[in-house]
Amino acid sequence: MKSLLSVKQVAFILKVHPLTIRRYIKEKKLKAVKLGGNIRIDEKDLETFHHEVEEQTSEKSQLKTFRKADNQFTPDDPFLQLQGRAASLRL
Repeated sequence: MKSLLSVKQVAFILKVHPLTIRRYIKEKKLKAVKLGGNIRIDEKDLETFHHEVEEQTSEKSQLKTFRKADNQFTPDDPFLQLQGRAASLRL
């Protein structure tokens, strides 16, 4: 027998608000069925969704690490050309 979860249960598992789960369903990011007026999510669909989200977040975190290396200050940087209080930030 399939294990079906309610919106509230899925929200608790993913640590998000139930409205976020409903938005995912509306945007077709998360598969759901309506049974007797209640929305239910299959456990396998939840696992698939969770793995897709993890992959996306790991890709984003990799991009952030590359961007951090690009933000190095150089002596030619306009920020270091400031006069006054910022003048003490010279390299």
